[in-house]
Amino acid sequence: MRRLVAVAVLVLAMTVVAAYQATRPERAAGDPRVFVPTAGFFEDFSPSFRTSIADAYYLYMVQYYGEHIEADGRLDSMAELVDLVTQLSPRFIKAYQFGVFALLDAGEGQAAYQILQRGIEANPDEWRLPALAGFLMYRYGQGETKNQVAADWYARAAAVPGSPVYLERLAATLTAKGGEREKAQLMWAQIYADGDKYSRAKAVTELDALLSTNPAVRANELNAVREAMSLKTFGMLLRDLGIEG
Repeated sequence: MRRLVAVAVLVLAMTVVAAYQATRPERAAGDPRVFVPTAGFFEDFSPSFRTSIADAYYLYMVQYYGEHIEADGRLDSMAELVDLVTQLSPRFIKAYQFGVFALLDAGEGQAAYQILQRGIEANPDEWRLPALAGFLMYRYGQGETKNQVAADWYARAAAVPGSPVYLERLAATLTAKGGEREKAQLMWAQIYADGDKYSRAKAVTELDALLSTNPAVRANELNAVREAMSLKTFGMLLRDLGIEG
């Protein structure tokens, strides 16, 4: 019986993504509090089936975020959704990346950091997650030691084989005094380079506000973050900032 119920939950999660727009009133937001089962509900299923469930709930999570962030701004069930998806599929890197920024929008910064820490332990060969933890600690952390904690995360990311060389620079930069604006620019450039489309959109907004309005100074600041990404990605960033490359 439990298996049949679980299958029904999976079918519902998959169906709601495809059918939702056609069944709701135009521009009407649904209930910000939705039913989200715990990962333990699916513990008897095979890893491959749990991954399929995670994929379905990830699509639903993105739909839920898009609906509420544009309407009532309430993301009451976001923490439960991110937790479920990443528990069912611990190596689903995109779910951590999207989930972290969605949780920040939900005012759940502590939950974002905790889930990300769990993801780092589950993915020791993945540099993007400790780099994201470094960004979170620097941008949203509290206390005098936040820069050093962020630097430690970046150093951990830099130690992963195959990680980009600029991570070492980020770790070193965070241990230096002053230059907070330059540090923030480099952080958001890293988010743009390595994030999904949602975090990239946030990075463009933040960078646009951080960069000088003086064209010459702005060009120098952009040149300083150039090494955080490939030439192709840098060209995309320039276009997103409204700058002809």
